[in-house]
Amino acid sequence: MTPLTYESDSTAMIVGVGLMGQYLANRCPEWLGLSKLVLVDHADTLKIGGNDISLSEYAETIASENINLEVVAETIDITSEQEVKGLFRRHPNVRYYQHTAGISPKPLTPPEELSKEDILGACEVNLWGAHNVLKQGIIAAAFAPRTHGVIILSTSATVGSEGRASAAYEESKGGLMNLLTLQARYFLEEYGLLLNGIAPSPLRGIMAAQNPTSAARLQAVEDSMPIGGLTEPKHIAAATMYFWSNECWCVGEVVTTDGGYTKHKPIYDKIS
Repeated sequence: MTPLTYESDSTAMIVGVGLMGQYLANRCPEWLGLSKLVLVDHADTLKIGGNDISLSEYAETIASENINLEVVAETIDITSEQEVKGLFRRHPNVRYYQHTAGISPKPLTPPEELSKEDILGACEVNLWGAHNVLKQGIIAAAFAPRTHGVIILSTSATVGSEGRASAAYEESKGGLMNLLTLQARYFLEEYGLLLNGIAPSPLRGIMAAQNPTSAARLQAVEDSMPIGGLTEPKHIAAATMYFWSNECWCVGEVVTTDGGYTKHKPIYDKIS
């Protein structure tokens, strides 16, 4: 008996095919024994290894490496009710779901310098986008009965603990945290959905590394990381695979994958 088990020949959907989504998409077909993988993003072109590749080409590459796997690429706006409704009509019976879609406008900008558009724009994508996916999936009855492991990548580990990223991002993700933790039992009892979240500390993606402000922040995080290094996609994938497993006994929980970065640091120096 393996430590964790899954339902083979199932459908998985990944919304947000960035650094984290790509890592999981490359590996979860084998890990889960999938029959179908749906890759969803707002853009039809991805950055992979510094190169531009279309989402459809990426899907074809994964399909070519996995026999008997159907891989579908979907470019949609997750804030649109009609587009998300159509997504679930085309792809029913989703058992495994991971949501990584989000925006972080104007990092390191004081809250008083942000506009109404900055705040509401972040809330529209980060909070309403995830809420909309849940809403339309439930209305369309697109989630498999007793779906085990709908993953909302709910927030960043730094939300509520650091305040150095985008204030608009943190405010919107704080709302998403409440959606996850306060409504998870309702979604389980009413619809059989197991909602849990993952809160990682910042990752060094291609775009972040090229932006001087983001790169400097990443270096500051790495310099303060108790466990050493930065959070990597493999750490998020490990948490995701636990939440997706039949053995997962968590509901409405958020696992902080940050190497101890946001934890309280005890000070034992003598006070003079």
